[in-house]
Amino acid sequence: MKFRFFPSDTRGLELLRELATEVHQCVGILSEMLGSDEDRQQHLDELNASEVKTTDLHYAVLTHLRTSYVNPLPREDIYTFSRLLHEAVEQLSGAGDLIAHLGSRQLSHRAAEQLELIGRQAELTTDALGNLQRMDDLEDLWLELVRISKRAHRTHRTWIGEIGELSKAGTIIRHRSVAEQFLASAQSLRAVADHLGRVLVKES
Repeated sequence: MKFRFFPSDTRGLELLRELATEVHQCVGILSEMLGSDEDRQQHLDELNASEVKTTDLHYAVLTHLRTSYVNPLPREDIYTFSRLLHEAVEQLSGAGDLIAHLGSRQLSHRAAEQLELIGRQAELTTDALGNLQRMDDLEDLWLELVRISKRAHRTHRTWIGEIGELSKAGTIIRHRSVAEQFLASAQSLRAVADHLGRVLVKES
């Protein structure tokens, strides 16, 4: 049975959109880090601030769900979306820490490719969470999210293969750590897409 929305019940979805926006914000900061090894501390401070903000937003979601009587989606679904978006920001912030430890060493151009895909995932996720009141319009968004997630995994495999051709073990470990951190974020956003699919099936 279709659910109905009431203006006072959409706070949880608004918080989810804010969380998805923070994911995209972190992607922008990391893109700047990849482009220059200057101002690294400022970038790290910005990533940390974003992580703190998402923790506050995640807590706000929990508080809202515990104190609201009627929600546009089941509480468990809203909480799951919030948790996965929170994790995506944590993973991107962690990637920033790892990039900072690289110093002047340059990452493969695959890093920028992966960030672009994660950024696209974040954009589509924001759009999807903003349109949960129109379930029939979300199937195409869901499909595009799945396609981009698969591209992110292919890019990761290619990147790992190229990293294996590096000569120094320490360099391989550092570069692989960044690649794995990016993949973790992409996987969290893929999990958002997977949960969106479950919601679409359940609410259809």
